[in-house]
Amino acid sequence: MNKLRFLWATIILLLLLNLGTLAWLFYSHNKQEGRRPQGGAADFIVEQLQLDQQQQEQFFELRRQHRATIRQAQEEDKNLHETYFGLLKTDNPDKKLVDSVAVLMAAQRSHMETATFDHFAQLRKICRDGKQKKLFDETIDEIARQIAAPGRPLPPGGRPPHDGPPPGPRKDD
Repeated sequence: MNKLRFLWATIILLLLLNLGTLAWLFYSHNKQEGRRPQGGAADFIVEQLQLDQQQQEQFFELRRQHRATIRQAQEEDKNLHETYFGLLKTDNPDKKLVDSVAVLMAAQRSHMETATFDHFAQLRKICRDGKQKKLFDETIDEIARQIAAPGRPLPPGGRPPHDGPPPGPRKDD
C-alpha cells in the first residue's frame, strides 16, 4: 500500500510541476507580446545612445524603412545570383553576359552598403547635439563590427574569428 501511495504522490507532484511550467511559459510569452519588436542590435543602439521615446519612434521608423530597402535589395541579389549560376548550365556560357550579371551583382551590393550608410547617417541626425552625437561617434565602430559579424562579438579593433584551420601548410602535406 505504501508503494501505491508513493506512486500516486509522485504522479501528482509531476503533474503540478508540469502545470506550473506551462503556466510560467504562457505568462512569460504573453508578457513579452506587449513589447515593441526589437532585436539585439536595436536594443544596443537605444541603450548606448540613450534615445528618448520620440527618438526611439524615429529610429524604429528608420529601421523599418531600412529593412524594407535591404529586403528588396536582397531579393534582387538572390535573383541575380540565380541568373549568374544558371549560366553555368550551358557548355559555353556567354562571357559578356556573365560579366554583365557580375557587374549588376556588384552594383546591388554597393546599393545595400550605401543604404546601410544612409540609415546610420539618418540615425546620427536624430541624435541631439553634444552628448548623444558623441555617444554615436563612440558607438558606431562597435555597431559596424556587429554588422560585419552578426551574433559574434568581436574584440575592440579586432577581426572576425576565422572558422577554418589556421593558414599555412598542413601536417599531412
